[in-house]
Amino acid sequence: MDISSIVGILIAFGSVIAGYLLEHGVLNSLFLVSPFLIVFGGTWGAVIVSFGFGEIANAVKFWAATMFTKNAPKPEKLIKKMGEMADACRKEGLLKLQNMLNDSEFSDDSYLPLKEGMILTLDMKPAEEIVTAMESDLQTYMLKKQMEVEVFQSAGGFSPTLGIIGTVMGLVQVLSHMTDAAALMASIASAFIATLYGILFANLIYFPAANRMKADLKRQQVFREMMIEGICLIASGKSARDVENQLSLYYHVFPQGSKKYKEGVNN
Repeated sequence: MDISSIVGILIAFGSVIAGYLLEHGVLNSLFLVSPFLIVFGGTWGAVIVSFGFGEIANAVKFWAATMFTKNAPKPEKLIKKMGEMADACRKEGLLKLQNMLNDSEFSDDSYLPLKEGMILTLDMKPAEEIVTAMESDLQTYMLKKQMEVEVFQSAGGFSPTLGIIGTVMGLVQVLSHMTDAAALMASIASAFIATLYGILFANLIYFPAANRMKADLKRQQVFREMMIEGICLIASGKSARDVENQLSLYYHVFPQGSKKYKEGVNN
């Protein structure tokens, strides 16, 4: 798992709980089952109605993938392989791509657009047609992933509202039992836990998850744009050095991008 995710979660929840305890709060009073059910269950019930089980499952898989660095795009690997492809094609012709289609390093699904481009190149399609086909694939991919991001954005929108509903329900219950003043004050405090849950879940879980998915999606978009440009450069007969230098311009969006950009350009 990405260490920044763990650190961020610990800091976020740790700061909230530590601040509460510094004000002499009682920790047990924060953990109540009924507000949790109202907020968490109500939120995901609304999300299910909005998107359906299939879209939610895809969104959870997408979010889980962003939490592990092994699933992140690897531009260095892509640039190296495309440089090798360019060198092979200049020496032995574009038909050399046929042998490279079965490269084990391209077995990951993230390289499917590259394989599509290689096949179109082998079919001797014009560069404009290759770009159009690959950009259409990129557009539909982006739309699909954006809908998955919206699952968590919607959860972040529903959660505070369900928190307010839970608080109102709690206050209705309080007002119907007003004979005991001490019990009344405790019930009012409990009623507001639902609002706390709603805001907390939205701002520390759902919106951060959506933001992380959006950042990952931008990198995936650039990664696929690199494939499009790389295939076009190879099809036009550019050298491995030209391909690698041109694709190095995309490094900026990736972690440690500025350093890798300079290394790539000065290669």
